[in-house]
Amino acid sequence: MGDAAFHTARRISLALLMGAMPLVAINLMTLSAHGQANSNSAAVGKVTDATGAVISGASVHVINNATGAERIATTNDNGDWSIPNLPPASYRVRIEKQGFKTSQIPALDVEIGKTANGSMVLGVGETSETVEVSTLPPQLQTQEATVGQVINQKQISDLPLNGRNVLQLATLAPGVSPAQTGQTGSPGRFGTRSLFITVDGGRGSSTNYVLDGTYIRSVRFNNMSLQPDVDALQEFNLLRNSFSVEYGQGQSVVSMVTKSGSNSVHGSAYEFARNSALDARNYFATTGAKPEFRRHQYGGTVGFPIKKDKLFLFGGYEGLRTSRQTPIYAYYPTQAQLGTPAPDNLVAQVINPTIPVVTSTVGIYPGGNNYVANQTTTDNYDEYTIRADQTLSSRNSLFERYVDFNSNQFLPTVQGGINNTLIGRNGVIGHTFLLTSNIVNEMRLGYNEYFNFENGVGYKPGTNYASMEGLKFVTGLTDPTQFGRASVAITGFTTISDPVTNQGGNENIISFGDSLSFVKGKHTLKVGFQFQNRRVILLADNNATGSFTFGPCSSNPTGACDPANKINPATSKLYTALENYQRGYCTSGCNGNFGTTRGHYRDNTYAAFISDIWQMGHGLTINAGLRWEYTAPFVEQNGLEGTLDPTTGKIKYSKVPSFIPSAFLPYVVTDSTYSPGIVKPHKKGFGPRVGISYEGRPGTVFRVGGGVYFENINTNELQFTRYAAPLYYQQSLSNKFVKDLFPDPTLGSAGLPAPFSVRPNNAAPYTMEWTASVQQDLGHGLILELAYTASATRKLWKRYDQNMDLLHPGLDSNGGSNTDNVGVRPFPAFQHGILTTATAATANFNGGSAKVEKRSKHNGLFFLASYQWSKNLDNNSGEVEANDTAYSTDFAFDHSYARFDVRHRAVISGGYELPFGKGHSMLQNGIGNVVAGGWSLQPAVQLRTGYPFSPSRSGVSFGTYTPGRVNLAPGRTLKSAFKDNPSINSWFDPTAFVDPGGSVQGNVTRNTLRGPGTAQVDLSAIKTFHIYDRLNAQFRAEAYNIINHGIFSQPAANISSTSSVGKISSTSADNRSIQLAVKVLF
Repeated sequence: MGDAAFHTARRISLALLMGAMPLVAINLMTLSAHGQANSNSAAVGKVTDATGAVISGASVHVINNATGAERIATTNDNGDWSIPNLPPASYRVRIEKQGFKTSQIPALDVEIGKTANGSMVLGVGETSETVEVSTLPPQLQTQEATVGQVINQKQISDLPLNGRNVLQLATLAPGVSPAQTGQTGSPGRFGTRSLFITVDGGRGSSTNYVLDGTYIRSVRFNNMSLQPDVDALQEFNLLRNSFSVEYGQGQSVVSMVTKSGSNSVHGSAYEFARNSALDARNYFATTGAKPEFRRHQYGGTVGFPIKKDKLFLFGGYEGLRTSRQTPIYAYYPTQAQLGTPAPDNLVAQVINPTIPVVTSTVGIYPGGNNYVANQTTTDNYDEYTIRADQTLSSRNSLFERYVDFNSNQFLPTVQGGINNTLIGRNGVIGHTFLLTSNIVNEMRLGYNEYFNFENGVGYKPGTNYASMEGLKFVTGLTDPTQFGRASVAITGFTTISDPVTNQGGNENIISFGDSLSFVKGKHTLKVGFQFQNRRVILLADNNATGSFTFGPCSSNPTGACDPANKINPATSKLYTALENYQRGYCTSGCNGNFGTTRGHYRDNTYAAFISDIWQMGHGLTINAGLRWEYTAPFVEQNGLEGTLDPTTGKIKYSKVPSFIPSAFLPYVVTDSTYSPGIVKPHKKGFGPRVGISYEGRPGTVFRVGGGVYFENINTNELQFTRYAAPLYYQQSLSNKFVKDLFPDPTLGSAGLPAPFSVRPNNAAPYTMEWTASVQQDLGHGLILELAYTASATRKLWKRYDQNMDLLHPGLDSNGGSNTDNVGVRPFPAFQHGILTTATAATANFNGGSAKVEKRSKHNGLFFLASYQWSKNLDNNSGEVEANDTAYSTDFAFDHSYARFDVRHRAVISGGYELPFGKGHSMLQNGIGNVVAGGWSLQPAVQLRTGYPFSPSRSGVSFGTYTPGRVNLAPGRTLKSAFKDNPSINSWFDPTAFVDPGGSVQGNVTRNTLRGPGTAQVDLSAIKTFHIYDRLNAQFRAEAYNIINHGIFSQPAANISSTSSVGKISSTSADNRSIQLAVKVLF
């Protein structure tokens, strides 16, 4: 698809999504509730008489209680009926057969991604007689082997969710490891929110996110591209293992469905507020005033009919306003200290002499040496949701939904601040066509836009400091994103620089999918096709104005300052850091960044699938399917992609860059056979999936399943095709006068600046999953599930320094030791630090879980309790973990526990209406009803053991982006490093490890120690006031970490830092915080 076609398709998609809303309002179109989100939901059942004999030819009517939409089926020769592709909702099921009384289930709940059981027994009599069935059959999963968890609307509405972050719902299920920063809305990189999850051993990037059948995921980091409004959600489903072939690009799926309008007006209005006055102190902040914190989250929803049983609208808005006081501390030289220039001073060397140095550095800050201020961290967003559902005819229905999410986060720094902007837009049009009563076609057209940008906000935003300060080595800057301030570090003082590198991205994805479902006898067949056109712009401009460190000269002949420039002739002493700054002598970290890494990429993805649910009889069902996926390589629109060829040691391009520095000429080549992108195309991406369920006796279901699941290609790794000379390179020098920076790169003893690289023949990551489980109906609405889940993942992304010294772990095949090849680089023309991205990581997961669940039917009682034991092993735990590979020659050495491995985890959540007040057994009238009536309690308790971490050391000299592993001390074992009673001041015994020396790697692998576990109890207390008819008001008090338990971060693990090693000095989540809310429901 070319640019013109893409932009035309984009405009058409947005026009359809936005333009259809007013068309609906004037009733030019007609939509229906069964056009709701594609959810893979269904209803099935068996019809028998009182003797157990099956009844064929019975008419089954399934009617949506909210909208009146109806689907009809007929029982087959085995008495079975099936209706696929039902939107999640409450349905009335009516079954009629001549010679039998009509039987009816008034409310059968069809949940997202689940199959509801509407089996009934018909009594002999006239069809005019109607029998209402009050006891439903057990809602066990008899049609598939999927392991997952549905969170229904009551759970979504009532359970305590700090920040109303929808992903917290996933943490209620077994198999989930939450990775969480602070819960106070602190900004995350590139506009991401503060909560991520890993599911059954998968990485945080291995989960796909779906809203109404359309992806809402950034393809850069695979995080959600927007945060759905909790009040606009009807249901939430986490698919952990062995799920349908309809889902791709992930080894787990979070699927959500938005609410729709109905025949009655319904909605909500609310405000949730948090204030530091009600919060407990941070565990480590025992004195002084608490930082001021304010959070207001407010909004509302409304759904209503335009035309009964035909046309419905739903809309919602949510806003967030968060502020938190953040103390800023800095220490600077005084203007007097900087006012006396030394000979060959910085002013003459690097800055226009007519502009005083204090104008561009210290002079912008108030006061003298000490700078102290309270700045405000903010986190704000506005989100709008609109949806229309309508019936075009008895066979045609349509729905449209659009979400617009705009977020801005600001983190203050001494140089100004970091601004994170995130804009997410997602829309979908869905059409459902009933060709016959047993053949259904569904079509989806979707659009997802994701813009995120992280930029520094300095003293004068948009000012070209390079030009203003006359930086002589920086020329030709025209892009405002490169106008940042040079980083100046003077030993003993706070660094002056831009607060952050300007970087981010913009993604536009158009998707289309179509599926056909066909019910024939014992079979429910489904075939489908999916397509995506993806456009991605990556922005990652390192500070073009460079960075400089001015330290004191060292008496060591090989230390800071070359011998001819160590002694100040005026004092006969070594130059101090300030004197080196004044004379413009950079002692270390003199870095110049040249070029840009921004790129414009595009690709297409294709998928096709076929599945069959075969009800074989006698309680046995087989669900088998096959999915095919193909992802074309991402192509940079200007053809400027390069990488290091490991066979020649040269940087190759398919198209020669316009300018090549002379030193790089021998090492930059063009290759017409160079394939673009970061993954080799694979047209045989077939993923079979199968599930078998067996209901041997009523109330017990045994299930086994497995399959192959391909993961999405993380487009963040595309930047590795641009971090290569001459498109971009960094030159790092030391002991140089600034006036000499930066010469044309030369091949000195250290080598040329290292490029980044992409390993040839990378392949698409994939996971093999399998599971075995049993479900048991315990009666009274209780269901017990025991499950074993496992996976083996291959071709995961991994980063490593391809040019680290050729060390070997222990003895190599020639009998050498790990001290061999010290200082020997594979590519001696380049420095250390050829950071390479490769699909070279592996992972294995095994877990067992037990779960008991009860849905709310009476007394508002519901709960979900689970326990999981698991073991998760890998040799790298995330795409961006660059410093996690010990040896470039042996990835097996890194095989250990995954960073997010949790051995034990237990979760209990639920709700209970207290038995007081009108309609309950106690205090039904008078003051007792007023005070005690209408209360409900909803707790959420999470307990887990600690995450693993790695002991480390400083002073690594054999590579860049390389971890410093340690050795076990003589006579010590790894077990001896664990303490029987660890404390925050001494979590482990660092004397169990020793530093092997800077030129060799240690023998203790990664993630061998364990950090602190957590025990968190959240609670919401809700008081409901009945006002009139269906109008109710709620007062809510929600407490997070109500037991005020310290939720600690990992301990310091660097044995070179003897004063801090083994100590814990921060928390990963807040101490107790309280949120109050008012909500109106109608």
